[in-house]
Amino acid sequence: MEESKATTLYEDYKFLTPIELEKLSASHLIGTPSLKAYMHGYFMDLKHYQKLVAAANPFAFDKYRKDAIAAKMKEKT
Repeated sequence: MEESKATTLYEDYKFLTPIELEKLSASHLIGTPSLKAYMHGYFMDLKHYQKLVAAANPFAFDKYRKDAIAAKMKEKT
C-alpha cells in the first residue's frame, strides 16, 4: 500500500485571511460559528464562500463567459 504524504486539513472549507474577509465584506462573521479560526486566518464552508463571492461580484460569471467566448473566437480565426 502506498502512503500519501499530502495532508488535507479541511476538504470542503476555504481558508481566508482577515484581508480577504474585508474584501468580501464578511468581517462581521468573525467570532461566529460560520468561521473556524486557524493560525492567521479562518476556515469557511466552501458553499458559504461561493455564495459570498457571488454576492460580492454578481457579474463575475458574465465576464468569465464573455472572455471564454472571445478566446474561442480568436482560436477559430
